[in-house]
Amino acid sequence: MFAHDGVVLARPPDPVTTAGSRYLAGAGAALYNGLDMITGLHLTLPHQASAICSTGSSADKSLRLLSRCGLKTPSDLREFRSGAQAVQLARDAAERGETLEFQFPPHDPRLRAARARVSPDLLARLNDKTMLETLVAPEYLPRRRVATPAEVRRIVQQDRRPAVVKPAGVEVYSGIAIFTRRLQDRRHRALFNQLEQVSERWIVEEEVPFRTIWGIQFGVTESGAVQYFGASVHLPQPTSTWVGCVLDDDQPPAELVEALTVGVRKASALGYRGYCSFDAGIGRDGELRVIDPNFRVSGATTSVLHRSSLLGRHPCAMTTFFSLAPGVDAEPILAPFIDRGQFVAFMHHDPAETDNGPLPATIVGMVGASDRYACGVLVAQIQRALGS
Repeated sequence: MFAHDGVVLARPPDPVTTAGSRYLAGAGAALYNGLDMITGLHLTLPHQASAICSTGSSADKSLRLLSRCGLKTPSDLREFRSGAQAVQLARDAAERGETLEFQFPPHDPRLRAARARVSPDLLARLNDKTMLETLVAPEYLPRRRVATPAEVRRIVQQDRRPAVVKPAGVEVYSGIAIFTRRLQDRRHRALFNQLEQVSERWIVEEEVPFRTIWGIQFGVTESGAVQYFGASVHLPQPTSTWVGCVLDDDQPPAELVEALTVGVRKASALGYRGYCSFDAGIGRDGELRVIDPNFRVSGATTSVLHRSSLLGRHPCAMTTFFSLAPGVDAEPILAPFIDRGQFVAFMHHDPAETDNGPLPATIVGMVGASDRYACGVLVAQIQRALGS
């Protein structure tokens, strides 16, 4: 369950038998808005798994690039061009008795009733930000409250203290956080106005002046055993969403890891199986705070799992997004970086017409170098080579 065949992990987990079972990965959001394979879901399932993915992520050039980097791809790709096609593919698989793997809870009643490794109801419960108090001790949480959009507006107007507001739900947009001090900015104000139309519950929490925020990664095996895989440092997030991470010797204190291990054990007791992580950090005064649960494959999961096996020669690794022009074959451009052991691609998505319109050409990849500055220079070099 934890990785496809042929990949040596940084912290090899206990193998989980998948004989006789073909998992079908419905990357949750992909069933509705065309986002798929963006978090490396296809790399964390067994190699013999099937995967639902858009044509933008399954083109020959995309798969060839991943293979050039030493990564195996699913043996069976089921391609869609719209959310409706994706839902139908998942329905067909469920009718054949395949086990579904959801990244986000599906809305479709037939899919909610299908056989899945983790039930949609449990996914929704664990990823609901209002439930974080049931998993993590209160001393590790910021001051926070649940509010309606109208209450959020009133709080922002009446209380000038810096705060963070975010949807409390479990959809793909729930990973977005908006700083109240930025609501005067037109872009952030428009984002809140858009999201309040789809989320009735919001979390309002104090803005902690973090020195470092980590994505702290765990896995729960089929037996229910909890394994800690390591952590990555979030890159600065100007858009309030995950934009990449760094992996070096900056690791969370043991106290924080143990507090989160307790939470994962509680989730395991409820029946959760698979990958999960928490976004947590240390403040300027040394306070440890947990700000988000991710009971799914998150943006940093693949980086943590493959960091030492693919870039073990480098003291520092950095994962981020690269843009390129539509239709560009990236493999010849990236080959020198790949062959020198400086770069590995986790995802390649060329434009595809989806329910949300055309998606841009994007690569999620990891570079390796001596330190963060050298990684940043390498990122810039690769982006220049790709053009945009």
